[in-house]
Amino acid sequence: MGVFMLQDDIYISSLLDLLNLRFGPSEGTSPDQFSGIDEMVELQKEFQILKKGRSFKDTAAILNLGGFWNARSKNRWFNLLESLKKVGSNRGDLTGDQAIVDALMANLSGKEPLPVHFTSHDLRAKGDNQVIIKEAQRSVFYIEQQYLTISIPMKPRPATKSPRKK
Repeated sequence: MGVFMLQDDIYISSLLDLLNLRFGPSEGTSPDQFSGIDEMVELQKEFQILKKGRSFKDTAAILNLGGFWNARSKNRWFNLLESLKKVGSNRGDLTGDQAIVDALMANLSGKEPLPVHFTSHDLRAKGDNQVIIKEAQRSVFYIEQQYLTISIPMKPRPATKSPRKK
């Protein structure tokens, strides 16, 4: 949410990109192309990175998905992810945080795990202040691939006037 990230809101798309690379489609089948969702499946089996009771924020921290630009933007991003405990989801009574963790756990342990596409949506529309999870949809038009899509509600911060030299 822009209001969480403040002037660091310019990093939001890059932070979503980090998630999308980590949970995205694998780059290939050779050992030197082991990546994306295939790697996440193996990491989940070995280390239980996602588990009930662990927040998505903590999982993102474990995976170093807070950006490397500066500590302030990383901490603001993690605060934004932590705030998902306070919003609902389109998954019944689950909070946004619980819904993300449950959906990722189920996906990673499934017979054919889908890559995951993380995105955001404007929470200001009526009923949109919730995490929205959709299974098996084509989230990225330029890749013919089904994804598990996770959309995080965000609200833009008010525009600020830039200081001008006189």
